[in-house]
Amino acid sequence: MVRVYGVKLLDEIRFYELKGLLHACLPREVCETASKIKFPAGKQRKVLGALLLRSVIQRDHNVKPEDLRIAYTEKNKPFLASHPHIHFNISHSGDWVVIAFSEHPVGVDVEKIRKANLGVAKRFFSEYENNVLFGLPEKEQFNYFFDLWTLKESFLKALGTGLTRPLKSFTVMQSADGFYLHDSDDYQEVHFAQLPLDKNHKLSVCSFDHEIKKEVHALYINDMLELMHI
Repeated sequence: MVRVYGVKLLDEIRFYELKGLLHACLPREVCETASKIKFPAGKQRKVLGALLLRSVIQRDHNVKPEDLRIAYTEKNKPFLASHPHIHFNISHSGDWVVIAFSEHPVGVDVEKIRKANLGVAKRFFSEYENNVLFGLPEKEQFNYFFDLWTLKESFLKALGTGLTRPLKSFTVMQSADGFYLHDSDDYQEVHFAQLPLDKNHKLSVCSFDHEIKKEVHALYINDMLELMHI
């Protein structure tokens, strides 16, 4: 089963108050990388993402954080070299960091809904997707744009190809049962789900596991520190 966990960014002052505790339970390389990130929100996303990953794996799989070894594929997708049966994928945007976990390859994408240049769709979406998008009333177009963007990104992340495969090389369609993939290749086992987060963000999951829990388990900083025995 696919489960998605999320953590909301902290107030900047609160984050820096907890900086010592957070760094105490994370690998040195994570902290060093975070320290080099210029923007405060970027620092938080790096630190809170690492904490969320380790605390959930410790709770759900009884794996100690110090026993985890993270590696990267040729396409730069992170995976657990120490526990290859645990698949995960991470995404962040706006106020949230989210991670999807599964026994099968999985991709997740979260995006903050904002005014976007819809010319991007003409460059990156398929002809069918553009026809549907621009056939909608103007006030609905941004919302549907982020539906498509997160769904397509989640599919590429599940495959592990990233943007080395063009977004317009496959089409996401919608039926009464939800979204599905229309592709020249045979991906019959691909399953999509959109999970509620809040009114300002879109979150989509793609998995080769048909069981996707349709909610985001939000964890708070104290929950994660407790799981890490801090």
